[in-house]
Amino acid sequence: MWRSRIFWRLFGAYSILLTVTFGLLGWLLIGRMENHILQEIQRGLEVKTILLRDLVNRLGEAELQEQALRVAQETNTRITLIHASGKVLADSGERLDRIENHLDRIEVQQAKTSGIGTSTRYSGTVHQPMMYVARRNDQGPVRYVRIALPLDAVATEIRWLHRVVWTATGITLIIALVVSVVIARRISAPLVTLAAAADAMTRGTGGAKVPVSSADEVGTLAASFNAMSEACAAQMAQMNQDREQLLAIFRSMVEGVLVLDAEQSILFANDAASHLLGAPLQAAIGQKVWQVFRHRQLNEAVDKILASDEPYRCDLEWPGAERRDLALQGARLPGAPHRGAVLVFHDITHLRKLETVRQDFVANVSHELKTPLAAIQATVETLLDGALQDPAHNVQFLERIRENGERLHRLVQDLLTLGRIESSQAPLELEPIPLQAAAEACMSRQADRARAREVQLIAEAPRHPMAAIADAEALAEILDNLVDNAIKYTPAGGKVALRWRAEDHDAILQVVDTGTGIPEKDLPRIFERFYRVDRARSRALGGTGLGLSIVKHLVQALGGTITAESKVGRGSTFTVRIPRAPA
Repeated sequence: MWRSRIFWRLFGAYSILLTVTFGLLGWLLIGRMENHILQEIQRGLEVKTILLRDLVNRLGEAELQEQALRVAQETNTRITLIHASGKVLADSGERLDRIENHLDRIEVQQAKTSGIGTSTRYSGTVHQPMMYVARRNDQGPVRYVRIALPLDAVATEIRWLHRVVWTATGITLIIALVVSVVIARRISAPLVTLAAAADAMTRGTGGAKVPVSSADEVGTLAASFNAMSEACAAQMAQMNQDREQLLAIFRSMVEGVLVLDAEQSILFANDAASHLLGAPLQAAIGQKVWQVFRHRQLNEAVDKILASDEPYRCDLEWPGAERRDLALQGARLPGAPHRGAVLVFHDITHLRKLETVRQDFVANVSHELKTPLAAIQATVETLLDGALQDPAHNVQFLERIRENGERLHRLVQDLLTLGRIESSQAPLELEPIPLQAAAEACMSRQADRARAREVQLIAEAPRHPMAAIADAEALAEILDNLVDNAIKYTPAGGKVALRWRAEDHDAILQVVDTGTGIPEKDLPRIFERFYRVDRARSRALGGTGLGLSIVKHLVQALGGTITAESKVGRGSTFTVRIPRAPA
């Protein structure tokens, strides 16, 4: 309370008002009482001059001095009797021979004119302040009777009056100031409490309440404030809840969200935006977007979004360690003047890749189907043109038709197999499969092909037998495709090895060859459909370009992974990792 400005303002106003009021009242009271006392003294002297005039008219001139002394002693005044010429005939305060003419005295002049005169001044004769009252007498030798009263007693009484009045005024003022302190405190205390509660609300501490101590306007204000505080607290709680929900939504979004103000300063960015744009945006809050990102497309898009009420969409090529394709959708925040904009970034890199893969797939399928169909069509046309009747060539042409038909059949079969695997329509029966038996069966199936190409086929078994959790047909197709590919691309005299071992909870299968190898730039794409490192050689060897893609999808269906390592001219190693069965 003692630090409250409103308390000191109220108390200061009350203090000034009370001090001025009581001071003015005391001054007026003392002035009025002084005048009253002086007037009473003057009226008493006037009455005495009447009595003195009547007494003087009955006396002879010789008795004047004696009677003047007697009356002066009895009334404690100074008596002066003055002739019409101004000569003093009798005086109780001084010897007559020392008294000068009194006709020029103010009170005498007034009495000469109006019958009575009054004057208050310092007397040079008796050397003290005096009040003089003179009355004209129209009988006898004494023309003017004057009575003078020393004002020392009056001054003493007035000083006593001053002490009494100012003491009473001071005591009353002190009491009034104490009362004003109580009143100021009573008024200011609820207001100080209200101010503290309002300040707490501005700092976000909702629900602050003040005690309602009275039923007056201040009490009504306190009750209204409490109701407002409760409403604000509920509103702030709801706003905080909504804000937390909104932040949780933003954090869980895979889309990047960036909020800008009207000056293009960053106000908010979620984690996805930092990841997509490759910058720590939480540290960039408050900076201009064009200071953080030197990207012409993005800055032009921000300018267009802030300049229009319509949503804006565009695609961005975002550079970085990993190039991304981003779709930007932005809209200006509602309100006038406009308060900024919200930008949403979608990562469409995968969609772009899928679109490219789809286009390549369509082109490759068309090309793969077109080649054997063109050969068949050309052979049929040749037969129809007369070669059918030529025994030396018709069988050869029919054999070519059969070969291309088989090639089409293999291509269609591989496409159907790949489609079933991708759509999970090929049910897998997972069971423990001994890898020794699976490897020997694969070796048996591929032995004739290896001998025909003069390639040595080796199975490298571990010391202890082991099994993998897999589907028998899927595992056989994986091994056949990998071994068949290794044989195809290994020149005569080379070697193809099939190895398997246990590692933690996985079974590791490896097909290692000493063939031509794969260039490093082609390794990331060898598992794509129809991708060939050497197209001419692949077609000559009868491949469809779908074998490794089928292998990859089968391995993934078994819950495993496949990787490839290769050196040009030194051979390749394909590693399959699938779950291992318990011993």
